[in-house]
Amino acid sequence: MLQTLNIAHRGGAGLWPENTVFAFASAAKSGFHGAELDVQLTKDERLAVFHDFRLKPDLCRDSAGNWLRNGKRQPAIHDLTLAELQRFDVGRPRPHSAYARRHPDVSACDGERIPSLSQVIAAVRPLEDFRLFIELKTSLEDPSLSAEPEAVAEAVIAELRAEAFIARAILVGFDWRGLTHAKRIAPEIICWFTTKQRSRAGATDIKAGGGEGWFCAADRASADAVAAARKAGLSFGVWTVDDPAEMKRLIALGADAICTDRPDRLQALL
Repeated sequence: MLQTLNIAHRGGAGLWPENTVFAFASAAKSGFHGAELDVQLTKDERLAVFHDFRLKPDLCRDSAGNWLRNGKRQPAIHDLTLAELQRFDVGRPRPHSAYARRHPDVSACDGERIPSLSQVIAAVRPLEDFRLFIELKTSLEDPSLSAEPEAVAEAVIAELRAEAFIARAILVGFDWRGLTHAKRIAPEIICWFTTKQRSRAGATDIKAGGGEGWFCAADRASADAVAAARKAGLSFGVWTVDDPAEMKRLIALGADAICTDRPDRLQALL
């Protein structure tokens, strides 16, 4: 890649309500190169776009407009149908919450619902160069919270093929089982393997797993890491960077993509 790609994390969570159709459509219209999103398999085997494994009280209001109660154990996304999930309004963060304080510039859009993957694809399809970085969201710590990684991979591949969108998608994720399965059933899909902050995994492991890219935590993004990725023939992306000085450092390193809650800041630098 010749230019660092500007990837709006969860559609641009510092600008719009995260993982909503409004956010993804806004990101596409703003001229960013793509967006990252999280997909989970619901109880009725649909693909819902939501980050947390359980409904998040700081983001979700019920059909009566009431915020979900903090401290109460909320249902898992995997234990609800898509129709049940879409009853919740996720168009603004709960006022005065820790989440709202971390994202003070979010433009609310009341009435936004938890979308399906197909709804997100429909929102960004008109922008022909806009890409989706799709995280296969499965739980390594508590498998009861999510579907099996292979099942999520199969559902995403089937959806991308049905929507004729596979060429504009890159799969990412911390649970590499889903990514390696995706490569087995759809060799044409591009996969960037994600690593955590303290992970020792690197370019050699990703190449051995069949990946085309390394989606690296910012604290591990160094000249040596980029060199290792290049030696292995991998693209090199970084998540999640909101500080302009850090963005400049990564651009200078030659990062192929930067995932950010504030794609407006990155756009000003590119």
